[in-house]
Amino acid sequence: MTLDAASLSRLDRRHLLHPITEFRVHEREGPPLVVTRGKGIRLETSDGRTLIDAMSGLAHVGIGHGRSEIADAVAEQMREIAGYHAFYGFSAVPPIRLAERLAQLVPADREIDHFLFTTGGSDANETAFRMARLYHAVQGRPERRKILSRAWGYHGITRAAGSATRLPAYHLFEEPDPLHVQTAAPYCLRCEFGRTYPDCALACADDVAAVIAREGPDTIAAVIVEPVIGTGGIVVPPPDYFARLQEICRRHDVLLIVDEVITGFGRTGHWFGMEHWDLKPDIVTFAKALTSGTLPLGAVGPTRRVYETIRDESPDGSPFMMGITYNNHPTGCAAALAVLDVLEREGLVERSAKLGAYLLESLHRALDGVPEVREIRGLGLLTAIEFTEPGSLDPAGGEPEAFSHRVADECLTRGVIARAIWDCVACVPPLCVSEQEIDEIVGVLGESVRAASRS
Repeated sequence: MTLDAASLSRLDRRHLLHPITEFRVHEREGPPLVVTRGKGIRLETSDGRTLIDAMSGLAHVGIGHGRSEIADAVAEQMREIAGYHAFYGFSAVPPIRLAERLAQLVPADREIDHFLFTTGGSDANETAFRMARLYHAVQGRPERRKILSRAWGYHGITRAAGSATRLPAYHLFEEPDPLHVQTAAPYCLRCEFGRTYPDCALACADDVAAVIAREGPDTIAAVIVEPVIGTGGIVVPPPDYFARLQEICRRHDVLLIVDEVITGFGRTGHWFGMEHWDLKPDIVTFAKALTSGTLPLGAVGPTRRVYETIRDESPDGSPFMMGITYNNHPTGCAAALAVLDVLEREGLVERSAKLGAYLLESLHRALDGVPEVREIRGLGLLTAIEFTEPGSLDPAGGEPEAFSHRVADECLTRGVIARAIWDCVACVPPLCVSEQEIDEIVGVLGESVRAASRS
């Protein structure tokens, strides 16, 4: 039985819970959009609308919607075996092939060639934290348990990953785990030290050293960072930031975990965000675009040093006690292999670099001179516009987030999905976007910002 839009909305309000949603608002208003199908960068909804997905879902639909080759790969794998666990010596063909493929894609000098596949970014980061603590524990340093993460960072929503997330809205009713400690972010526009780059001398990086000294180096297991801060506002660090951070981590034998959940698989114009800098993680995590959103899948990969330390120093009879039923899931890995084929065949990583530059230039042409536009920034097809009151860092319109939400609402009215994140609006289109489609998106963004400015 086919349900009309009104029936779907009624059933949704009655039975379905939505993440990051006020229950009372949902009951009153219902879902404004029920997505029914998609092709390329466009979505269709149950009420007959066609929308441009300028957010790639949640920055995870990397190669675009409606890819039949991914559906074919998944169906073929499910006809063989849909899934089986990876415990006690069992394995399957797709995770074996995917691990080998990732080992070839990650730059060789990073020395990362072992992977565990998870269900997404949150549990990939949870696993990375446990792995970092285990690395120290097997060397006789079990007291090294604390994880440092930066202000504005997002690393997931589960207990440990949620504690590493340092956005206040996620901690309104629950304090972060005390084993997770906050450090400064390289957010130059909103420098918490009130300084200006480059005269700041990278005070944000040196704050990591200060926190390590305050907490005690012998208590710190790892620091986790995003190459580009994502949910916190699409914040690109200064060019020499990561060199300083890595020196600090090496000096104190603190592991560096690089969260590539958003920045991986072409989003920034390289295969991985770490490639924009000489950024060499001790542990890396992936998710989102790994399957282009078709199936839940994440990954965690330690360097050879971390892997071999755990392998060689763990006591006999002490297995790697981390695992969930869906680790190394064959069907999810089959989807990821098909996605990697598309990325390579269509040159989408290189396309992201070229069109990302075009997108930034187009945003500047369309929005430079609008009083509330404080900064336009990004890397590859990962961009944001930040709004403030002219001449200050106060929220545009005098109320936090109000202006950015007006802009996003105006975009949606005009047929484009953009996302309000704090006082920014993000524009993160699929990697298959064309110049003409970028022109269409930017045209709507320009109209929407000006409409919000007039209201």
